[in-house]
Amino acid sequence: MMILEKLDERQRGRLYTLLGVIILSFDSLLVRLVNGHEWTLLFWRGLLPAIVLFCVQWRQDRTVITTHALRPALSTVLVALLFSASTICFVFSIDSTEVTSTLVIANTAPMFTAVLAFFWLGERLDKATILAIFIAVGGIWLVFADQASPGALKGDTFALVTAVSMSVYLIMLRKTKAQYANVFLIYSGCFTAIISLLAGAHPFSLTFSEGIYTLLLCAGVVPFSLLLISLGPKYLPAAEASLILLLEILFGPLLVWWFLSEAPSKEVAMGAAIIVVTLAGHTLWMSRQRPKA
Repeated sequence: MMILEKLDERQRGRLYTLLGVIILSFDSLLVRLVNGHEWTLLFWRGLLPAIVLFCVQWRQDRTVITTHALRPALSTVLVALLFSASTICFVFSIDSTEVTSTLVIANTAPMFTAVLAFFWLGERLDKATILAIFIAVGGIWLVFADQASPGALKGDTFALVTAVSMSVYLIMLRKTKAQYANVFLIYSGCFTAIISLLAGAHPFSLTFSEGIYTLLLCAGVVPFSLLLISLGPKYLPAAEASLILLLEILFGPLLVWWFLSEAPSKEVAMGAAIIVVTLAGHTLWMSRQRPKA
């Protein structure tokens, strides 16, 4: 706490976001280690973060729970379902294709958000964003073109659905001013757990080691990375927070390569580089243009 008190708000925001990204980078590795139990993992990935976030919210401000969580609006249910869809598709993507492919495609969500915001919210779509979208689509095409097996192609498709679902989720957050983000995440976790049970999850079928990995992922990595990342934008401009979040595309595959010796193919690496440079360049460009507007 003494260290945090010495930091200014911007430094604090960078620290929170960076810690959140470092923790989140273990997500892909842990999903891979719980191999072949997608619906069972998703049950715990829904339930445990929901419990952790409920406890955190109850401690911070229980009126949010009593007022909004116990009597959810239709928008809350819809936003939670969208986040649940992105969670399910992400896990199936990680288990079906290269980790780099999943993370790169899933992180194109801001591009889809810009397009959807243009149609749904009437937000302006400037030339720089349109150019970035076309270049990012080229990078995605490179990633897809490399996937010869049906399983890998299916995994990339799941990653694309993750990006689109996340972008719609972000649009809904923007429309509701993200006032009750924890409530959305709690409901999303409950929906994910229920859907997983209906789809055939066997919550207590995991081996001891798989259970440890699942506990680390679902009670530690997922909820605490989300909490830390959500603190970042309170102290940082959105553009800077977005740039730090892109580090997951570097850290995630690096951890998988380090522990599981999985390296991306040349085409996937090229597509990833195109998308990361495009997203980073677009974020920097937009952050420089806004003060002039």
